[in-house]
Amino acid sequence: MNNQTGIQHTPDFGRFIGTSLVMQDVYSKIERYAPTNTTVFIEGQSGTGKEICAQMLHSYSDRHNNPFIALNCAALPADLIESALFGHVKGAFTGADNARDGAIARAQNGTLFLDEIGDMPLDLQAKILRFCQDFRYSKLGSDTMHQANIRLICASNKNIKRQVDHHLFREDLYYRLYVAPIMMPALQARQSDILDIAYYYLKFYAEEQNKPIKGFSENAEVILLNYHWPGNVRELRNVIHQIVSLEQTPLILASMLPDILTKNIKKNQTKLTKQDPHISLPLWKIEQNAIQSAINLASGNIPKAAAMLDVAPSTIYRKIKLWKNK
Repeated sequence: MNNQTGIQHTPDFGRFIGTSLVMQDVYSKIERYAPTNTTVFIEGQSGTGKEICAQMLHSYSDRHNNPFIALNCAALPADLIESALFGHVKGAFTGADNARDGAIARAQNGTLFLDEIGDMPLDLQAKILRFCQDFRYSKLGSDTMHQANIRLICASNKNIKRQVDHHLFREDLYYRLYVAPIMMPALQARQSDILDIAYYYLKFYAEEQNKPIKGFSENAEVILLNYHWPGNVRELRNVIHQIVSLEQTPLILASMLPDILTKNIKKNQTKLTKQDPHISLPLWKIEQNAIQSAINLASGNIPKAAAMLDVAPSTIYRKIKLWKNK
């Protein structure tokens, strides 16, 4: 694919894994926004990759050789956020024994990422609004003005428009920051990417720990696909890390998965059986039948069958290989 930024929409787009349609939309927005100096606002649940998105916007911008500075507005006490952002001079407040640059100064000529800005106190939101007007600021305890040359990216795990409606976020600041929005989808909304992500981290942690683990059984794959993943990609990564740390076998079986995943699948199977007592096939077999039907409809064309099922062709090839080795 030819484009100005040279970004390729591949299964491993930067630090992202996945080819689902919702992620393709994210990739396209990164491609369009990265070369500009426009303020980007990233929304999405915790664990969906908002900071990775911000890092990629920086990496594909003209500022990529300059600093990327992240400040988590929810991780700092309210009385320390202003100093962390603008910096302070010696003696500005009790305990300020030395002058300190803030995140804005450290991000000079680069990118400043304000994570969880929806948790920022209203009084500080007013100061951010003033800063955004001309990107001039002063350190706490000083009247000297400094000019910032930064690209601003913000993120929130809350619905920021709802925060505005509930008077928890300034409407004027919302309109100042919410210029180029990107919505990071929940993992449940990109189910076709789950196994690609799982196999990526399985290979990563297996190599890191020098383990012989190569893959998942079909039943284990079905469980991974049908779990709702409330912690999103972060939770999936942690689950894979846990499994690799505990196991030594080449193939990860369903019985080796954490109880919370297997309890969820059993609950779904019970519901399914109650709805239709004639259903007796295990879920992996239902999945195999569905994939085979799609392959038949596509006259054996795997990429076409994958498009029908909204999964990556690599997923189907991997499953076919597993079935043959069974």
